[in-house]
Amino acid sequence: MKMNLRALIFLLILTIISLPGKSQQTVFTLFKNDVKLADQYMAEKNFQQALKLYKRASKKGTTEKSTDLKMARCYYFIKAYKEAVAMYAKYGENLPASDLYNVAEALCGMKEYQTAIDYYSAFLKQKPDDDLVLKKIWRLDNVQFLYEDSLHYAVMPISINSESSDLCAVPFQDGIVFMSNRKQFQIVDKIDATSNKPFYSLYQATRIQDTTTNGAFVLGKIIPFSKEINSRLHTGPVSFYNNGKKVVFALTSNESNARKERTSQLYFAEIVNGKWQRTISFPHNSLNHSISTPSMSEDGRWLYFSSDMKGGFGGSDIYRCEYRDGHWQKPANLGEQINTVHDEVFPYVHLNHILYFSSNGQAGLGGLDIFKTEIQPGGFGEVENAGYPINSNHDDFGISLDSMNSHGYFSSNRGKGGYHDDIYEFDMDVQVYPLEISGLIRYKEYNWMDSAELKLYANAKLALIDNVRQVTVYESTSDKDGNFTLMIPYFSKFKIRVTGGDNDENFVSLEIPKQRKASNKHEIVVVKDAFKLKEQQDGGKN
Repeated sequence: MKMNLRALIFLLILTIISLPGKSQQTVFTLFKNDVKLADQYMAEKNFQQALKLYKRASKKGTTEKSTDLKMARCYYFIKAYKEAVAMYAKYGENLPASDLYNVAEALCGMKEYQTAIDYYSAFLKQKPDDDLVLKKIWRLDNVQFLYEDSLHYAVMPISINSESSDLCAVPFQDGIVFMSNRKQFQIVDKIDATSNKPFYSLYQATRIQDTTTNGAFVLGKIIPFSKEINSRLHTGPVSFYNNGKKVVFALTSNESNARKERTSQLYFAEIVNGKWQRTISFPHNSLNHSISTPSMSEDGRWLYFSSDMKGGFGGSDIYRCEYRDGHWQKPANLGEQINTVHDEVFPYVHLNHILYFSSNGQAGLGGLDIFKTEIQPGGFGEVENAGYPINSNHDDFGISLDSMNSHGYFSSNRGKGGYHDDIYEFDMDVQVYPLEISGLIRYKEYNWMDSAELKLYANAKLALIDNVRQVTVYESTSDKDGNFTLMIPYFSKFKIRVTGGDNDENFVSLEIPKQRKASNKHEIVVVKDAFKLKEQQDGGKN
């Protein structure tokens, strides 16, 4: 009987150790009550597991009032904002200042801006000199300014998003490289115990021509990125430089620190004989703090990253490090103009001129917003919110742009209830329709004998024709001085049929660029064939 009892205990131990999400537990945790164990998980920032235990204890009816507050905080940190606000309300009044701030932030995430202002104001009664909260109140009172240019952006989720989290797409060769924790086909699943989801890996998608969209290019087949870079834990984000021949990327460390945490560290790789090969690790990596979300200048001189290292303003700050004389110099904090007591992450340096980054400390629409600032010789210019629809009341981050500063990608959890991230594609400064254009129409007679000067084409009839649908969508007439106006109803390929008083027809192509221009003034020149005109006047007789 004793042997059977020992066997039963041994099997129980094995069962506990093998349970998903229980990797940090031992048999001795069976003798701790749920709340104490939940407190331990919360201290380790494992909010999902802490919340599960708090809820179980609450159902037993053995918890204190403070457990409601702890549950509210867990909901907030896992971004379940509706549940967080409800649990804070259940806890009641007399919230600490930090929790008043959490409620306000959660309400912003729910787009309930006016109620958020009330909670920010209650926060100020406890901490009246908080400049950051004053700025947040001003921004929400004037939130309409962030919507002013929204018509000039086109934003859509990309086709390769999955039911898992996909994020941080960067251009590479003829496509993108991105992070995803989508499930891979492998014999043994690699699962992150804190989230009970697969680890993030890097993937590559190339562009292919889509015959269903009139020859446009779309992202096609997805394949794992270089196995020399992907690791068994979290991999990414990445930043390519030196014409895509070199890369800096983030990895989760293989070792744990004294707090049993694994930090994020940076590594470098380059293409050797057509394959990626790791070169060095970043010399400022540490088991005591994370260094992540890197962005490298194209020349490899300046490395930007986010880190929670000591000496910052709070949360994660953005740092810059210079490669000089063959060595990486000491990282420099970008200062309080960029960093706040909260989180600044995902820096992205564009053309060595503009720094983009995400922050939940700077005043925005809610969650992480994307901001930009000009990189200047002595520091940085004014920090500007990128505005809607790049930003939303959810988390928006991980932006990247093409060299023309008109097309790019960013990540957001704005879709599907805000529970996982997707990649969005966007075009900036797009034309808005209907679009009115105006200009001057001229003509010259072409008779092979002389090069006559341009003349004003008065009273010419203009018909705007949609080349795709082959229909006339707008008609107008030039005035006595050759001035004309046309209304373009939508984006397409157009041509203009010009008919003069002599019923001579000419066709002129019209291309409206995808991006808007400062001026919509056009000049049309029609070449009138003198021989053809004479033939028409003679009735076709020789």
